[in-house]
Amino acid sequence: MEYQYGLNLFTQALKEFEDKNGFVEKFDTSLVNRFTFLNKLYTISFCENRDDLNLWRGYCPKEGGIAIGFDKSTLFPDKDVIVNKCQYGNPYKGIIGDSNYQRIKSKFKNIEGLYKDREHIQFTYDLAHIKSEGFIGENEWRGVSFGTNQKIDYYVKNSMIVPFYDQSFNKKSIKQILIGPTVHQDKIKEALEIMTKQHNITCEISKSAISFVQY
Repeated sequence: MEYQYGLNLFTQALKEFEDKNGFVEKFDTSLVNRFTFLNKLYTISFCENRDDLNLWRGYCPKEGGIAIGFDKSTLFPDKDVIVNKCQYGNPYKGIIGDSNYQRIKSKFKNIEGLYKDREHIQFTYDLAHIKSEGFIGENEWRGVSFGTNQKIDYYVKNSMIVPFYDQSFNKKSIKQILIGPTVHQDKIKEALEIMTKQHNITCEISKSAISFVQY
């Protein structure tokens, strides 16, 4: 749905340009849906907020959780996943000019070459990083991958069947573990110190300063 959100903004910008300039022969926007990678991308979400009450509430069980801080530059050394900051709002508003419009039409006339076109591939990745302004408080960074040569599994979430795959990462990219609001912070810290030592992970382990506990 989030990927479709970006697609809708893009096709809307094309239509507004056509209407504004009185185009009779209009671009077939269904081609954008058919020849982007709508159902072929896999994503993983991160957040630049370190200790945020809204995120503890929204993404953790009431008994508590942890936040893991990564070094983005070393997280996926094989570049299997491309991580970029999400764009909030509408990046396409007002940027469709005549030269852009004609170039887009020309590209989509050559359907067979689209999947090899660097600009089109970049466009696809950009679409996967566009979010509604309603989520701007999350300050999300999103990793995007095609999941090439990966074993796809499935899990059920809120009655939806969701495809996923296990992605390897560099454990040395873990730089910090933050223990969320809970009455058991000290015990969790002790366990994390043992676990990180066993796995040769050197990182800071600290506790959330937010005084919020759910019972």
